[in-house]
Amino acid sequence: MPPHPSSSGGSSSSEVGVPTVSVIIPSLNAARYIRAAIDSALAQTHPVLEVIVVDGGSGDGTQEVVWGYGPHVQLLDQRKSGRKGIAAGRNLGVEAASGDWLAFLDADDWWDPRKTAEQLAALKKSPGAALSYTGAWFVSEASGERTSCPTADAKAVWPTLRWINPLGASTVMARRDALVAVGAFREDLIGFEDWEMWVRLRLHYLFASVPEPLTFYRVLAQSISHDLQKHLDGIPEVCGSTMVAGLNAWQRWIVRRRLWAAQLYGAALVARENGAPQEKSLLWRSLGNWPFPTFLPYRHASLLKSCVGPRVWRGLRSLAR
Repeated sequence: MPPHPSSSGGSSSSEVGVPTVSVIIPSLNAARYIRAAIDSALAQTHPVLEVIVVDGGSGDGTQEVVWGYGPHVQLLDQRKSGRKGIAAGRNLGVEAASGDWLAFLDADDWWDPRKTAEQLAALKKSPGAALSYTGAWFVSEASGERTSCPTADAKAVWPTLRWINPLGASTVMARRDALVAVGAFREDLIGFEDWEMWVRLRLHYLFASVPEPLTFYRVLAQSISHDLQKHLDGIPEVCGSTMVAGLNAWQRWIVRRRLWAAQLYGAALVARENGAPQEKSLLWRSLGNWPFPTFLPYRHASLLKSCVGPRVWRGLRSLAR
């Protein structure tokens, strides 16, 4: 279960020379979950400077929950800005933040109390790094089952980041001046706005990683990552200039093909989870873009399972043992 400290926690870290951390939480109808997110931010062993909740117009009592924290948590009403979407919400938080570092936390996720301290320690060992990220736990809302997701080492994440995003937004802490310098989050994108942002940052700055899973992702059936059409609509956008910046024509072709292959595979997994009929066609399209078995090798097994059906697949697996 996520921690639930009292709202008196989270005193500012404002001593001279001590890095300050602002937490930015975009929210929309998250009353069921946001208390766990805020409490986990206030419970950090490296106390955060401020928690900023940017609400997109909730009608379920989310804002009332946030108001209950009093001066410990700042609430921004995104509707007053006229800007829509999660990228705009994060940008409003960036604009309001005063910390040296910006830690992003989705309203339905939460953190281990050591997260910011471990990230700052990793950054101290990586001079010049402008972003750090952690491993994560995926926690099923339905069953409570937890699955650990280790993260790629910062030295190995590039150039793979151009076609696969292993950095969940709630794991990331970025240096404020660096994020502002590259233009913050693109509010015009249909999806993948966080991934596109990480790539822009990596083109100019180094990253640092914390392999331990210190971020908890709540897996919800209605989460945006399960929206198959949104996933598909967003793919052409991320194939644009950012992902292929600084590459020659041949390298751009390779990155685009790998990106399509990886994201179509991700869409196929979403289709499987939702029971949508597109799974098989998406797998074929993924392999058509980049068929080589050394790249995401599970795609081939997924396609075979999709073609033969789960009963025959279980039989084949038992024979292979």
